[in-house]
Amino acid sequence: MSLKDLMAQAANAEAELNLPGALEAYELALALAPESLDIAGRLAALAFRLNQWPMAEKLLAHLITHGQHDIETIASFAAALREQAKFDEAIDVLKTVLGQKPEELALWEGIGSIMVAQGDISNALTFFNEALRLTPGNLHARFNRGCALMDGDDKTAGLEDLAACATAFHDPDNLASAQIAYGQALLATGRIAEGWRAYEGRERYGTTRQVHYSLWSRRWRENQPLAGRNLFVSAEQGLGDEVLFASILPDLIRDLGPDGHLSLGVEPRLVPLFQRSFPQASVGAHRTQIIDGVLQRSFPDMDTGASDGWALMGDFLPLYRNRIEDFPTANTFLKPDPQRVEHWRDYLNALSDKPKAGILWKSLKSGAQRDRYFTPFEQWRDVLKLEGVTFINLQYGDCREELAQAVAEGLSIHPPQGIDLKDDLDDLAALCTAIDVILGPSNATSNIAAACGVSTWMLSPAGSWLRLGAEHYPWYPSARLFTPPHLGDWKPAMDDMRQALFERFKL
Repeated sequence: MSLKDLMAQAANAEAELNLPGALEAYELALALAPESLDIAGRLAALAFRLNQWPMAEKLLAHLITHGQHDIETIASFAAALREQAKFDEAIDVLKTVLGQKPEELALWEGIGSIMVAQGDISNALTFFNEALRLTPGNLHARFNRGCALMDGDDKTAGLEDLAACATAFHDPDNLASAQIAYGQALLATGRIAEGWRAYEGRERYGTTRQVHYSLWSRRWRENQPLAGRNLFVSAEQGLGDEVLFASILPDLIRDLGPDGHLSLGVEPRLVPLFQRSFPQASVGAHRTQIIDGVLQRSFPDMDTGASDGWALMGDFLPLYRNRIEDFPTANTFLKPDPQRVEHWRDYLNALSDKPKAGILWKSLKSGAQRDRYFTPFEQWRDVLKLEGVTFINLQYGDCREELAQAVAEGLSIHPPQGIDLKDDLDDLAALCTAIDVILGPSNATSNIAAACGVSTWMLSPAGSWLRLGAEHYPWYPSARLFTPPHLGDWKPAMDDMRQALFERFKL
């Protein structure tokens, strides 16, 4: 294919939001024209958007080496280094340029963001404040400062910054991000009813990330009656949120009553588990595609035309969960297959007569900004050294490196046989139910386990919005929290978890 054709193919794929396809086409184009800084720049921007940090770093370094010294390129290069936890390198790059151009806002912001990723909130605020001194009305700097303040100890000032940004951005992408951050900040401080209102920004109206639902009835609104209605509800956002928000479904089914009916569209991997858990509902799979550049969610195997209205699962949070007191004290709402639970109990009993603890430690999505909310695998050593417990690996995705590291250190983590931990979610629910305790962060697996009523010990930062300002975890009565004193300082929480295992199993 000619260079011209490849560039046209890349541009079309990008316009249709087929970013991996655009990336592949630009890579082929760069191979034909390796001297082209324009193609390298386009490829770098796409790699950045796709979180392919090593590729972005390499391409941005290439651009800088060949004379592209604009602030945007340098700041993006530093951000790519930051997301790979190359903090010292990133700071050196920005400080070198800052010495020459101290008036550049993006450099101060960039260093502040690196310090946030390192957990150094105090110094991060110094750099964000300087950025705002240089440009007092800059919304990006104020937004970053607000997020840093929420991670620190000044929640009042953080809320003030985020509230200002939540209505001030003009472009839809930044406006949606600011609304979500403000909503989560309100929820994190216990202002739950206000938080749900602001959290409506999660739908990202007017952006390329807005999901358009192939549903033709009217959307249900909070002031409309439920009794006797035929309602279609779609799950939303990520897999963990699909399970978390499903905690309101028993309330919804109750209020629809015997003359009403719930049809429910969920992630395909959840269909068998939800069918068993909610036999009163019709459950099917949703499918999400990009069609003509628009993100669309359809329900090809479900009859959606007969409903009186449709809603998203999260639409019912303001109706049923406005106060901590609104959360049920008993909330086991997912039901695993009892035969598979017995299968896994027999399997685990054959391993040892010791208590079984399932462990997980990360999310599939990674990056320095996100990773600081998860305990590094190295911090699990002291827990895994406990000889009176058999540890079961529940970590989905590629964790071969961590498991090999554990073997090299003489630590035993048993990988369960005959299950795909990422895709076999119905069987995963059964496996979790057969385990004595689940240890890890809030992710898809720990949500499924807790929703099945399994004793789930979650590593959770104090400022997590999911805690809704409470000392416990309101969503799941079976959950127990282990909290670091500061974001990133996980050792005290891990020590507490180790001691709790001693006490729970009388080791």
